[in-house]
Amino acid sequence: MKDMKVVITTVPLVEDDSPLATPAYIKSLLMANNIDCVGLDLNIEVQNFIKHHPMYKKLKNFFVTKTYDGSIASVMTSLLYNYMQKIMVYHPTHILLSLFTWHSQQFTKWLAALLKQHYPDIKILIGGPGLETLSSGNNFPENMKKLGYVDHYFVGDANDTFVNYFLTGETKGFDNVVLKQSANRTHWITPNFDDYNFINYNLLSLPVVDSRGCVQKCEFCDVVAFWTKFQNLTADEIFDTMLALSKKYNIFRFQLASSICNGNLKEFRNLMKLIADYNNSVEYVDQEFHWHGSFIIRKRDRHSEELWKNIKRSNGFLYCGVESISSEVRIKLGKNFNNDDLTAHLELGQKYNVPMQLLIIASYYTETPEDHAYALQWFEDHRHYANNPVQQVQLTQITILEGTRLQENVDMERFIREQSMREEHAIRLKRKVEECGFTVRAFY
Repeated sequence: MKDMKVVITTVPLVEDDSPLATPAYIKSLLMANNIDCVGLDLNIEVQNFIKHHPMYKKLKNFFVTKTYDGSIASVMTSLLYNYMQKIMVYHPTHILLSLFTWHSQQFTKWLAALLKQHYPDIKILIGGPGLETLSSGNNFPENMKKLGYVDHYFVGDANDTFVNYFLTGETKGFDNVVLKQSANRTHWITPNFDDYNFINYNLLSLPVVDSRGCVQKCEFCDVVAFWTKFQNLTADEIFDTMLALSKKYNIFRFQLASSICNGNLKEFRNLMKLIADYNNSVEYVDQEFHWHGSFIIRKRDRHSEELWKNIKRSNGFLYCGVESISSEVRIKLGKNFNNDDLTAHLELGQKYNVPMQLLIIASYYTETPEDHAYALQWFEDHRHYANNPVQQVQLTQITILEGTRLQENVDMERFIREQSMREEHAIRLKRKVEECGFTVRAFY
C-alpha cells in the first residue's frame, strides 16, 4: 500500500499504571517491514484523568458495566474527541485499536463510530483479547464490523498474515474468531516505545514479552484457551532485549509481560544468572536491572537456593498464584503444590528477602466452610511472613471466564446459590489478613 500511515493505540479502560506492550511490539514489527507507523499508549491518559475525577464511579461504570449516566455526557464527549485528535494528528490511513480487556469495548465502539463519522475513508482494525472471541454469546467484533464501525478485526498473533495486510492489502486470516497462534517469535523481540510519553506512568517498567501460554492448566484461567501451546524466548533473547531497551531509554525496570515467567525453568535459571551477573558488574546502583513477573510456586526443592540468591540479586518481585489456601482445592483446580511446598517457598523468600505478592481467590467455589476456617487460621499462623517476603496479598472473587474448564464443568445452580457465602467469607478473610499485618493490595 502506497502513502500508508498506521497508528496503533491502546483503548481504555485498562487499570495499569505501567506501559502496555502491544503498540510498542506492533510498531517494531511494522517498522522492520518498512511500514510507517506510530505506537501509542493513550489508555494511560484516560486512566490518569478519570481516577482523580469527582465522578470517578460513574465514569468507571461506563467502561466496566457499560452503564451510561447522562451526567457524564460532556466529560465522555470531551474524552472521545480528545482521543480522536491525538490519533488524527498523525494523519493515519489505518488505525489499529488494541483491546486488552473487555472493559475496552464500550469506548472502542463510541470511538470507532466517531472516527468513521468524521473520517470515513480511514481503515479501522481492532484486535486483542478484549474482543472476547471465546464467548459463546455476543460477538463484539463481528457486530462492530456489521455496524460499519470497523473494517476488519484480527484474532491471534501479529504474525506474517498481519504484516501482509499492511504490505499488500491481503485480508486472508482476518475477520475470523478462531485464534491463530504463530510459530514465528521474531515479533516479540525489542519493542519500540519511541512514541510513549513516559512521564504519564506512575510505575515505569518496560514490558518484555518473554513467553506465551502457560505450562499449567488451571481450570479457572483462559490463558491456555488463547494460547494452546507454551512458547518462550531464551534467556539470552530476553536479556538482550533488556540491554537494548535500557541503553535506548535509560530505563532499568522491566515487567516480564507473560502469564508465567518461570515456565521453562532452565531458561529462567539462566536469565536470573545473567541479570544477577550484570547487576554485580555495573558501577552505579541506579543502573541495576529490576524486574517483576508472574511466578509458579513449585514443589519443595525445585527452586534451588542458588536460584533464590540470583532472584534476589536480580532485584526480582514475584507475583505468586496461590489461589486457594486449601492444598486439596488448589491441587484439584490445577496448581501442583501443597501447603508444605508453599511454606518452603515463603521460607526461602524470607531467607533471601525476595519480595512477592500472593494472588488468592478469596473463596474458591469448591471450598467448604471448613476450608474457610482453615484459611483464617493459616494467615494467623503465618503472620511472620508479612512484609518479608509477602509485600502484598491480592484477594479476588472467583469469576467464570469464557473458554475455561471451569465454565464447562461448574454447577451453576450451586455457584449462584453459594455466592453470598463466598462474599461473606471474602470480607472475613480480608479483615483477618490485615489483622495479621499483611497489606491487601486489591479486593474485589
